[in-house]
Amino acid sequence: MKRVICLYRVSTIGQVDHDDIPMQKLACREYAATHPDWEIVDEISEKGVSGYKVSTNARDAIVEIKKRAITHQFDVLLVFMFDRLGRRDDETPFVVQWFVQQGIEVWSTREGEQRFDTHVDKLLNYIRFWQASGESEKTAIRVRTKHSQMIQEGQWRGGLVPYGYRLEFQGRTNKKNKPVRDLMIDEEEGKVVREIFHLLTEEGYGTNRVAQYLNDRGIKTKRGTTLWRGTSIRALIDNPVYIGVLKFGDERSEPFEHLRLIDDATYERCLQTVKARASKTCGDDLVVPLRTDARGLLTGILYCGECGNRMCYTHNTTKRKLADGTVRTYERDLYRCYRKISSRHTCAGQSTYDMQPINDAVEVQVRSFLSKLASKPREELLQMASARNTEMYKVALKQAEKEYENAQKQVTALEEEAVKALTGESALDLSVINTMIIKHRAKRDAAAQTIEEARARLEQEQMSQKETQAQIDEMLSWADCYDKANIETRHMIIARIIEKVEVRANRKIHIKFRISLDQFLGKSA
Repeated sequence: MKRVICLYRVSTIGQVDHDDIPMQKLACREYAATHPDWEIVDEISEKGVSGYKVSTNARDAIVEIKKRAITHQFDVLLVFMFDRLGRRDDETPFVVQWFVQQGIEVWSTREGEQRFDTHVDKLLNYIRFWQASGESEKTAIRVRTKHSQMIQEGQWRGGLVPYGYRLEFQGRTNKKNKPVRDLMIDEEEGKVVREIFHLLTEEGYGTNRVAQYLNDRGIKTKRGTTLWRGTSIRALIDNPVYIGVLKFGDERSEPFEHLRLIDDATYERCLQTVKARASKTCGDDLVVPLRTDARGLLTGILYCGECGNRMCYTHNTTKRKLADGTVRTYERDLYRCYRKISSRHTCAGQSTYDMQPINDAVEVQVRSFLSKLASKPREELLQMASARNTEMYKVALKQAEKEYENAQKQVTALEEEAVKALTGESALDLSVINTMIIKHRAKRDAAAQTIEEARARLEQEQMSQKETQAQIDEMLSWADCYDKANIETRHMIIARIIEKVEVRANRKIHIKFRISLDQFLGKSA
């Protein structure tokens, strides 16, 4: 009796749910029953494994079957169709050939036995998996194209609906005339989304603090719980749907205004703020304050001018007994030097400074900065901000596209030569050709990666003017709202304008601005 191992494979978990594995199993058992000298000794299933995307060396089932072949534990490998073994034209044909060389018969319930007795057998084996590879590529392209078309048309692709939205039937039907629901703004949740962006961007809340804020107010998540977390807030603000943009992988749609909850400038500023806080260090490059819930307006950017250590806010309460026997309480808000407090002899400066005089001195400079900025018309500021030159990145993109085209031509020519080698029409050795194919495919893939990087750089350069405009608009808004803002908002504005404030004895203050007015107003500012 010939010992038979059956291999069953489906590419997606959805196919498992639709009984594809049982169908393959039934077909293989019925086929084995037609061979009286066959006996099935094992059945191996691969669930949710792509035969096109995943190499055979990374597939546990194939690796296990190969080990058994080497130790002669079976005689026949049976599959429903040969593409169950894989769909890679540069790999699977040689896997089949390897099994045959080990003395294993490879059979399919639909195509029969795969033999390698003649050049025609080899050619048919190669062509079969070449076609399977092509079908996988076409299927992947069709799926990607369909999903791309869906997001460009503003259609929801499925999955968990983002917070702030709901699905609603708007009269659209699919090809089977079944009603299809579309994404719409949920007004109540939309208010919460706008508040989240406001707290993060204008009042300097961290994502964990926002999550606690929502939980304390009993605001429910999309799943109906009051278990907001910092990670869920970070995932929420990272979704471009809030500026009306749908995404599929790295692809983005044009903005759909009926889906917009947040303006572009606020969205980008929020992402930058959260990213800056997430990657914060104790250095001088902090773009946002470490925290805005502290009572000290300059907490996070105030340093001791003597030792360079960061200063923190503290509150001091002292009681004094007066001559008449009464006790008077004195309250003081202070900034203190960390190093001086922990090790008095390592810093020659003062231990503490009264907070309010330092705050007042810094705010005078901030108001002067904003006043000078607001003195110029917005259009004039935009003209003064120079646009970046994108020509260099355009040239790099064209060069990368040319290299990709040349590499693709080489791959196509080698694939054609491989077919000739299988039929004996080419004098080149097939293994040499396959090595060259792998090399040129790697070169092509590298060129494709270079194209993506060049496009990203070009898009970034083209976006620079929008970013400059957004930055100017933001600073003009600061000028309008600063005096009316609460301490959290003023803390955020100061941290974006000022990089560092150093204070020395007798309240000598040095301010290092993060943003230079020269950039917009010229040297005279």
